[in-house]
Amino acid sequence: MAAVPRRTYLIKRAFQLRYALIISLFILLTVGISSVATYLAVFPYLSEKLANVYPQGRLITILRIANIKALSAEIIIIPFAAWFSIIISHRIAGPWYRMEAILRKMAGGGVASEISLRKGDELQSLADSLNMVIRNLKDTSQENTVSAKAMDDLLNTVSQELQNQPVDPVRIKLHLAKMHEISKNLKESFKKHHL
Repeated sequence: MAAVPRRTYLIKRAFQLRYALIISLFILLTVGISSVATYLAVFPYLSEKLANVYPQGRLITILRIANIKALSAEIIIIPFAAWFSIIISHRIAGPWYRMEAILRKMAGGGVASEISLRKGDELQSLADSLNMVIRNLKDTSQENTVSAKAMDDLLNTVSQELQNQPVDPVRIKLHLAKMHEISKNLKESFKKHHL
């Protein structure tokens, strides 16, 4: 499947927004802790040194401006962190959405196509496993279709044989033996997928 450009990044909205909130809170907490640590480590030293150079009123203004800029930097980081986490979460949500759609189609009796993920998407091993199941089901379905057709052909042949007079019991027994073999193969096929 050719890669289709992403148009919607919020595919699994609840999951992705929760993921973005967690990542944003983590980044905010990390930035906040590092800012406080930096403030406690640098500003007392800086205040002491600058107190000898600037008058007290000017120093307070400089420190206020520095605090506001530090706080502004933290506030600016949050939207970028949220957007980045939505982009990253899409690498999970996109494959998740595709696999759900395939499974719904299969549950409704539809023929599923194999899943092809974009480069960098997560859940690749799950997609590979699901593709193995899809291939196995398709192979089994084709085998069962061939067996059912062979059974129909044999039933038609036996019907025609029974219309002929005199009936040849040896030929009928031969056809019945073939039907029993096909029936046995179908039962084995069904057992493979018996839940």
